[in-house]
Amino acid sequence: MMKRLMVLVLTLCLVLSSSVIAPVAQAENNLTGTLSILSWYNETLSEPVMNAFKAKYPNVTVDYTYAPPVADYVEKLSTLLYSGAAPDVFYMCLENREDLIKGNYVTDLSGESYMTDGTIPDSVKTTYGKDGKAYSLAVDCWVGGVFYNKDIFDKVGIKGEPQTWQEFLDDCQKLKDAGYVPLLDNCQDAAVNFAAPLFGAETYSKDPNFTNEVYAGKKTFAEGWTGPMDMYKQLIDKGYLTSDMVGITSDDMVSQFATGQAAMILSGSWNCGTIDKINPGLKYECMGIPGKDAGNIYYCGAINVGLCINSAAKNMDVAKAFLAFAASPEGLKAQHDGYNGFIIAKGYEPEVRKELSDGVQAVKDGKFYIPMGEWLSYTESLRLTYIAALQDILIGKVTPADAAARMDAKLAEVSKG
Repeated sequence: MMKRLMVLVLTLCLVLSSSVIAPVAQAENNLTGTLSILSWYNETLSEPVMNAFKAKYPNVTVDYTYAPPVADYVEKLSTLLYSGAAPDVFYMCLENREDLIKGNYVTDLSGESYMTDGTIPDSVKTTYGKDGKAYSLAVDCWVGGVFYNKDIFDKVGIKGEPQTWQEFLDDCQKLKDAGYVPLLDNCQDAAVNFAAPLFGAETYSKDPNFTNEVYAGKKTFAEGWTGPMDMYKQLIDKGYLTSDMVGITSDDMVSQFATGQAAMILSGSWNCGTIDKINPGLKYECMGIPGKDAGNIYYCGAINVGLCINSAAKNMDVAKAFLAFAASPEGLKAQHDGYNGFIIAKGYEPEVRKELSDGVQAVKDGKFYIPMGEWLSYTESLRLTYIAALQDILIGKVTPADAAARMDAKLAEVSKG
């Protein structure tokens, strides 16, 4: 009798549990409609993501279009939005962020569970949000900083990573005195250069609203950038960086570092594979760039592009389901498999190579700086002016104060137009 009762109870439990689970699974399986998406990633890279989504929602049709980043993508999306023919889902990048938000083209995602339950870090909401609202689901990042040869550091007696700017300068001098090329930087990349993380440490960390006040006419670029650019110039004055480096290609820098010809280079995570191919046994790490205050260390890096929902989406339920999937553990894994970025969202934690783990955590924590992430408009004009100014400092053509003033002059010029 007791056995029969236990069997009856177990059977009842199974029936009840299946009645709860079944509607959820059935609701997913029964979701219908079309997911229209303009992708930043080509079909090969997107395949793991689309396959996983289709497996979860077999009755949803995917209308997939690809446009290559950056300029072609931004232009194509803008054209579609202006004509009212934009897809329900598309990507937000630093270059189109302000236009999408100001134009009310994107749906506020602040109330979605992945934005409120800790899945998405605050650094994403800061990068792709405004006035406390979040408009894009970004789940991964890239990171850059100073790649240093651990064996060379050991040979010259450098113990540990520098915690202040002065310690970094001292380490450069030790390397130079020992006959090594201490540092390589061709200063051709607005995202990976010394001035940006130095600005992060010296200005942004103390005044996060600085750039907004520049655009509001309350402050000038020169007030916040002259100091970091002057610190950058110290590397030149002391001979750690030389004017001939402007002509070095990124491939040359990576090759010289991988073969031990240079002790340090300023580089991004995308070069790790090349370094491994040239010298698989090289022992190196990626460190951030310290400011004057001990421990105030910033990296180069950025939150990668993020998914948005068209505010005029025709299939809002399908679009929301796609973003919820993208924020789920299975969606995060699929994006990692396809796009190979560093996942910073919670729910899926793939192994990060040791050389970059501190940098990835720094980006997740917001301890990075990329100028284009803060420039509210006229981004391309300012980017070109910024790079030209840094190169002119490197070749001794302008002072840091003059270089920073150029940015104010450019902003004033383009604002009038």
